[in-house]
Amino acid sequence: MSEKRLLLINGSPRRGGTSYSFARTLKKLTENVGNTAEIIHIIDYYDEKESFEELESKLQQSDIIAVVTPLYVDTLTYPNIWFFERLSDEYKTQLKGKRFFAIAQSGFLDIKLSEPLLNSCKFFAEETGMKWLGGLAHGGGAIINGEKVENLGRKGKKISMAFKLALENILQDKMVPSRSQELLTIKISKIFYPLLAAFMNHMTKRNLRKHNISFEEFTKKVYLD
Repeated sequence: MSEKRLLLINGSPRRGGTSYSFARTLKKLTENVGNTAEIIHIIDYYDEKESFEELESKLQQSDIIAVVTPLYVDTLTYPNIWFFERLSDEYKTQLKGKRFFAIAQSGFLDIKLSEPLLNSCKFFAEETGMKWLGGLAHGGGAIINGEKVENLGRKGKKISMAFKLALENILQDKMVPSRSQELLTIKISKIFYPLLAAFMNHMTKRNLRKHNISFEEFTKKVYLD
């Protein structure tokens, strides 16, 4: 199998968050089997720190393109939507014929909530003439909070295995296997869910305080109610 070039797009406004952590793992796994991978950050293009002129050559040189992004209000982040629209309007020629897949991550354990996001990514692939190879959804991203996957113990091993299986198929021009999603899906007993939900509420409030945001409007327990 000839060497493939993979362009990984971090769709999160956070350069060092969970989406980047996942992209970093995908990059390592891709390079471990003799391929080339590069990570770019959508926020750098949105903030005009990077130019689309340089991105054009990256798109042309890539065989496979992937977006790893958080779920924001049931769909893609606004910078992600802006980026996709820009590519669709101006770079269809460079994208046509490429392979494309997506990974969605969110703080919600129910991965069904990521379906609209993944459907949007599929639509983007179809609109730009790329071949859609499927998507994966991971819940509980807030717990990871940007930590390196290899530092997550048993959970990290399952994530790495899920990505490894997905890449094995993708590099052979096959769809993401269902086994990858099974490995990523977190199964929580009803007995432990209230404890986990309380922890998630705590993390939500802590992040609000960190960014000096009043949480008077967030008095409702998001994950419990």
